[in-house]
Amino acid sequence: MVPVFLSIAGSDCSAGAGLQADLKTGFALGCYPLTAVTCVVSEAPGTVEGIVPMAPDFVAGQVRLCLRSFPVAAVKAGMLYSPQIAHAAMQALADFPGPLVVDPVMVATAGEPLVLQETIAAYGQAVFPRATLLTPNLDELQRLCGCAPLHTAGEMEAAARQLCAQYGCAVLAKGGHMPGGTCTDILVQPGRPALSWSHPRTAGISTHGTGCTLSSAVTAHLALGHPLPRAVELSLAYVAGAIARSHRFPGTDALNHAKG
Repeated sequence: MVPVFLSIAGSDCSAGAGLQADLKTGFALGCYPLTAVTCVVSEAPGTVEGIVPMAPDFVAGQVRLCLRSFPVAAVKAGMLYSPQIAHAAMQALADFPGPLVVDPVMVATAGEPLVLQETIAAYGQAVFPRATLLTPNLDELQRLCGCAPLHTAGEMEAAARQLCAQYGCAVLAKGGHMPGGTCTDILVQPGRPALSWSHPRTAGISTHGTGCTLSSAVTAHLALGHPLPRAVELSLAYVAGAIARSHRFPGTDALNHAKG
């Protein structure tokens, strides 16, 4: 039977991020992905023109319907937008026994906010304590830890350890926004040594949706039965390939989610 996972996230009309990226990733990796729509985002690479949130009860209803209708093996939470949606989604997951991957979405690649300011507090209250894995990028990691800008792998690891200790979950600190020719990502797990992976940066490519794609890839690999470190390793390699194989449209690039 094909493994099933559920993504609770926003819809991206340009199909590079959000639920559309999660669907493409899930199918490419051999899973059956389900979706619970939290909001509809009018965006394209480099711009966000508008966000329309769903009613929190409607979001929770989608989650409950998916969980009782399919053998969901893992769940991803992405763009939750408001405190009300965050709390409703987590309440709907209260009896789900499997892993939860949380991509703490805050700001689009273009710079526009993707959640209300007060949602960040709801992350800490309702979402992170339930998580198996958090996948913050550098800006998100800095904001969640309340620390100075992060410039080195050591600083990334220290910040990830702070979140790991605070919430009791694993943290994958993503170094894709750090300058240099190599991207280094660091996984911190409670009571275990840190693990790190490095990939050469693909020059001349500017995409959005890499964070959504990575978190959904980890969710897919967990649904397939891989242990967390292996799921992270496979997912980082998948995203590196999706970037390297990016579609080149006039004026914009887009991840190629087809598995090479």
